[in-house]
Amino acid sequence: MSPGSFDLRIQHGITGGFAPPAPSAIHDLSWKPGTPHIFLVSRFPSNAETQELELKPHSIPISDDTTDLVNELEHILHNLPTEEVPSSDIYGRNIGIFWQGADGFIWANSAPEGCGGFQSDTRVTEDDRRAFDRAVEITEILVKRGVAHESA
Repeated sequence: MSPGSFDLRIQHGITGGFAPPAPSAIHDLSWKPGTPHIFLVSRFPSNAETQELELKPHSIPISDDTTDLVNELEHILHNLPTEEVPSSDIYGRNIGIFWQGADGFIWANSAPEGCGGFQSDTRVTEDDRRAFDRAVEITEILVKRGVAHESA
């Protein structure tokens, strides 16, 4: 089954404290039905050399395998707990995922400005952490496909 349109962001570096977090990488992926590619833009804000470079969008070709990965990711996120107002890194990975799908489903484990060192009332299990790790793995596979496709 083909996924509906979606916007996805994965941010490496979401925890801060007194100062906001300093992300090492931010990847934005977007797809609309009828387009043959997922649109990908990556930024590396903690690397001064790349901050001055023009952002070059990449594309991830839609295939059965890509569709399966996106559907798996959305299914995982539907089943993972979040905080009502994200304020801490409940998965302990210093990685944030933001998903917004066509059906109105929104999932986020980090506020746009990152997370502080606060304690959360939301508890996650080891199974939740493993599922979150798989969600991160899927996003990394998609990003690598976009970069590999452009360099091929």
